[in-house]
Amino acid sequence: MSARLSDNLKKIWARAAGTAAAAVAFGSLYFFVRQYFKDGLWRFDLSILNKSLGTAALFLVALSMFLTGAAYFSGPSKRPLAFRKYYGLAGFWTAAVHAAVNHFALPAAGLHPERKIDALTTDLPALAGLVILGAMALLSSSRAKGRLGGEAWRKTLRYGGYAALLLVLAHTVLLKGASWIKYFRTFDPVLPSLSLPVAAFAAAAVVLRLAVWAAQARKK
Repeated sequence: MSARLSDNLKKIWARAAGTAAAAVAFGSLYFFVRQYFKDGLWRFDLSILNKSLGTAALFLVALSMFLTGAAYFSGPSKRPLAFRKYYGLAGFWTAAVHAAVNHFALPAAGLHPERKIDALTTDLPALAGLVILGAMALLSSSRAKGRLGGEAWRKTLRYGGYAALLLVLAHTVLLKGASWIKYFRTFDPVLPSLSLPVAAFAAAAVVLRLAVWAAQARKK
């Protein structure tokens, strides 16, 4: 039985890691092609990888939270919950790599992080979200569950997850909001920033959580 559980856990980790890698690869390709439509350049550098890491991190954290609502409305099947924790952990590590690249690797390569307004204003929500995700990663173990108790443990991770998601989403809006507005006004370049649909997905995850709370309230 333990060997079977170990094999299943490896498969879940592999799925989460594969999803993270696919998200980064897709984002890199998307930003590479978008740069041609935007600036007429075929050039791949660390800044494109950095953008894809940030977008992938938001997607993975949003996916983790989205699965909570999906599990509630999917009936007796709780299969989505099996992947929730691991997508969240993949999101945390992707966000940590993004932060390292953004603040250390880019300057070392002579490149500059993308910022439209004051750096502290845009970076503070992201840093706070990363700290919360790191704390959740530490608390996600069975030992922490035993110390906190099942109900308190679940609530801590649930509210911490949504707090982190909202903070990372706020960081994305502050960083890319002006670009989104320009796109809807001009539709130039033809490809929007990938952060736009990913942020919409993150917002949908929050709305789905609100729908869960509303459904639970009606049952009381």
